[in-house]
Amino acid sequence: MVDANQSGCLFVGEGVILKGNFAVPDIASVSGVVEGDLSAKQVIVEASGLIRGKVVAESVDIRGEVAEQLTASRSLIIRSSGKVGGSVHYAEIEIEKG
Repeated sequence: MVDANQSGCLFVGEGVILKGNFAVPDIASVSGVVEGDLSAKQVIVEASGLIRGKVVAESVDIRGEVAEQLTASRSLIIRSSGKVGGSVHYAEIEIEKG
């Protein structure tokens, strides 16, 4: 969980739909919906989260869904509930059973 008061972070709460392209200097945590491209140092897609756009980050942790292109320059973790559609690029990957 990301501290909502932390500087340089983006938190998209459950039930929120955010449209546009976003560049986040630190952590982006998505429990709602992002319709557009998202770049950040770290992206966390919670179980209720959905990103319909390109994702570019050093590390990505997916419990929800990324519907388009995904690039993780360092690490990608896909949890048992996670879904990814489109092309995926990563340096390291971990996929949970389930």
